[in-house]
Amino acid sequence: MNSEETGYIPKSLDALERFLWWEMDQAIIAIMLVGMGVISGAMLIGLVAGAVAAWQYGRLKAGRHPKFAVHAMYWWLPSGLFIKPRTTPPSNVRYFLG
Repeated sequence: MNSEETGYIPKSLDALERFLWWEMDQAIIAIMLVGMGVISGAMLIGLVAGAVAAWQYGRLKAGRHPKFAVHAMYWWLPSGLFIKPRTTPPSNVRYFLG
């Protein structure tokens, strides 16, 4: 049997987890939008929106750090949403004196 018959075979131990053909963060986006479509009674729109959003997010993070989403949330969301790290200053502090 070749690798196409058995599915995805990771090349190293550091390979990210995958769900179908997406990485887990992309799959979470798609599943959330499909779920919101099912809840609102528009499953087809949810499927399309989930697939398009996951595809666009994959294009956005292509060639970037694997934890790109965590870095983006740190910089663009309010600081009170997450536990503040002890070693780094808040993201809104841009200039330091001293």
